[in-house]
Amino acid sequence: MKLKNVMIKITAIVAVVFTVASCDDDFNSVGSEVIGDVNFEDDEYTAVPVAYSKRFERVQSSNLPNNLLGIYNDPVYGQTTYNVLSQVLLSRQNPVFGENAVLDSVVLNLPYFSSVTESEVNDDGDVVNTYELDSVYGIAPMNLSIYQSNYFLRDFDLGSGAEDRQLYYSNDISDNFGMSVEGTLLKEIEFFLPSENEVVLTTPDGADEDTDPDKTRFSPRLRISLKKADALGTNDQPIIDHFTSLFLDKEGSVELSNANNFRNYFRGVYFKTQPVTGNGSLVFFNIADADITLFYTFDKVDTLDEDDDDDTTDFIEDNGELELSFSNNIVNGIENNFNTTILDELANQDEVNGEENLYLKGGEGAYAVVDLFNGNIINENGEEENELDFLIRQDWLIKDASLKFYINQDLVTNEVVNPGRRSSEPERVFLFNLETGEVLIDYIADGTGNNTVPILSVIDHLGRITRDSDENGEFYRIRLTQHIINVLNGDIDNVKLGLSVSQNVNIVANAAGFTPTNTEDEIIPFSSIISHEGTILYGNGTNVPDDKRLKLDIFYTKAKSN
Repeated sequence: MKLKNVMIKITAIVAVVFTVASCDDDFNSVGSEVIGDVNFEDDEYTAVPVAYSKRFERVQSSNLPNNLLGIYNDPVYGQTTYNVLSQVLLSRQNPVFGENAVLDSVVLNLPYFSSVTESEVNDDGDVVNTYELDSVYGIAPMNLSIYQSNYFLRDFDLGSGAEDRQLYYSNDISDNFGMSVEGTLLKEIEFFLPSENEVVLTTPDGADEDTDPDKTRFSPRLRISLKKADALGTNDQPIIDHFTSLFLDKEGSVELSNANNFRNYFRGVYFKTQPVTGNGSLVFFNIADADITLFYTFDKVDTLDEDDDDDTTDFIEDNGELELSFSNNIVNGIENNFNTTILDELANQDEVNGEENLYLKGGEGAYAVVDLFNGNIINENGEEENELDFLIRQDWLIKDASLKFYINQDLVTNEVVNPGRRSSEPERVFLFNLETGEVLIDYIADGTGNNTVPILSVIDHLGRITRDSDENGEFYRIRLTQHIINVLNGDIDNVKLGLSVSQNVNIVANAAGFTPTNTEDEIIPFSSIISHEGTILYGNGTNVPDDKRLKLDIFYTKAKSN
């Protein structure tokens, strides 16, 4: 019985082995037939776009998402000075200051962008934060002057019949507004240098259990406190008197009754910077977080007997404040003192054949024009044919397409202009439709585009700078696969593309700019205007080393030739 069972099992196993072997032979046979019948192969096509640069004489600098203030010395392009003119808004209209109101101080707060790197508790039990600035470039001091401006920034363009919003440009403050922006001098700071230290404000002891002065800690910022004369020698009394006449003495006036009247009455604040030794520092900040606050005291009826004297009809002193926020029309003034060699290069660009170098600079700077498939090639029959027509005729399956922009390291110095940063080279560049200013379809389809951290956003499409072993910038790779597919399918036109530096690739809104050769406005992304950095890339010129030359690499699958 056992022997019979064993024989049955052996027979079953042998049958299974032969079956598997037979199936394996069949599989290999079918597989080899399938592989042998594959009529497709992968290949690569390289196109050389025509590219050149354009320089802006002025760019729209009103209502930017962020603002720049200070001096920036680009190791390649030269020095740029940034100033800011802004309107202000009352936190409450038609303010009431109370009986016998007296202005004690006027405080300006302008926070920097920063992050906490360490927190610890000191001997007094206070939490002390250590900060790192990510908004300051350069380590040299500068002179900072703050004025009450007398120039009125209107809301609407009178030339358009007051239907369009008035735009202001980077050269308006220096060329068009005149000395009216420098009205009353509110404060002058010589040798100003932004600090990464937190700001500690000490005030008299409050209602806690101890008797020590209270301390309030703020993130790094420019904080200016203008105070009336006191025993410590502080004497900003002329400015205190000035603000008293502007605000407290105007209680109930038409000037403070609404926003429009107030903007015409108090026309704004102007921040002016000047280099001390030819160098300086640049602050990148969000002026929407800044404010000017008036602190004052006034008398009120002690209805709650706060002084515990059993009299609810007498007067006691109370504190009040009025905040002025920076809003509505905010204009960044940009003054360049560029390298004359680069200016000469930008003035003589070959827009037909392209250039050896592409100049990219933020602010009132320069951008590159990239023209894909604009010429003829020699096709497979030895005949001259339009490159775009040739590619459309191939009917390839496009798998990947990318532009590779190499940095001209012979012209771009890897100079560190701010501690903690590797170099002055921009981390990101931005590609856009030059006719409409819109991003490419690849930007929209990028799965990393929802990352709120700008440096990590849209990195599949707009690759971050690639650095070599010495940390020098080497190249930027931009993938535009779907854009090329749509062009070859005839779904979109083969328009010229713009390439600019970018401070934040998440900002896709556009502004207007004017170049020396075009009186009509041209499109430039806001993210380029708020960027201070610049670089020089290799273009398509014949003298460019072949391994550095601008190329469009297209990887595709095609049917094999019989």
